[in-house]
Amino acid sequence: MQHQEILERLERIETAISTPAKEYLNIKQAAEFIGVSRQTLDLWRMNAEGPAVHRVGTRVLYSVADLRAYMDERRHEALQ
Repeated sequence: MQHQEILERLERIETAISTPAKEYLNIKQAAEFIGVSRQTLDLWRMNAEGPAVHRVGTRVLYSVADLRAYMDERRHEALQ
């Protein structure tokens, strides 16, 4: 098994272990999950930016899968 393959497997295991029990998070939880302020999420939502959002009545919810996808899209490998 190659070094990179081992690292990828470890990353998948870490992701599985750290996944919140909830599938959907409220604004505060979503902000904490991706490491931004609630105000930043609010601003992104008002400007149709940021991760996908789900509205249930008056509640705004974020899917954990959508948050992960949003962060993965912005991932950059470190330059050596």
